[in-house]
Amino acid sequence: MEELEWIKKMQQGDDTAFFIIYEKYKNAALRTAYLITGNRYTGEDILQETFVQCCLHIKELKDPATFKAWFYRILTRTAWKFAKKEKSAVPVENLFETIDESVEEDSEKTFLQKEERRKLLEAINQLDLKQRITVILYYYNEMSVSEIAKATGSLEGTVKSRLFFARKKLYQKLKADAFFKGRVCEKNG
Repeated sequence: MEELEWIKKMQQGDDTAFFIIYEKYKNAALRTAYLITGNRYTGEDILQETFVQCCLHIKELKDPATFKAWFYRILTRTAWKFAKKEKSAVPVENLFETIDESVEEDSEKTFLQKEERRKLLEAINQLDLKQRITVILYYYNEMSVSEIAKATGSLEGTVKSRLFFARKKLYQKLKADAFFKGRVCEKNG
């Protein structure tokens, strides 16, 4: 069955449809919440609250084809609320550490890859909240500028601007980092 049909069934109160949609979105949503807050437990709370709100308000969704943007709008707004409550920046752990467990731990390549990801996530975590959310949705969730605009309630031009300035800040941070000296291309991308 197509996702659109499951969403329509979910709007009619079908619990099975809800669990199917939950399974489809939970991992990406948890990763997004985690990357926004830098805290796995807060990310889990955001995930739970997002799905509660989704369940409570699914009948208000006029066009089931816009579910993804609608869902991520709930998620980002929930994350904003949690981030404002926590105010303090939590260091980002290595979210992708388990990916490389099968690779020999003392391998130089593995170490460098892990260190690159850690430094990149650390730099992303230092962006302002709106830029961080935009970068996470664009690069980690592979959402288009249009989808991000709908999800965050912003104009497409605003999303493009946030991406541009976030990339610029990330480039400058990584260029200045001793680990990336000589690794970051001199061309600002």
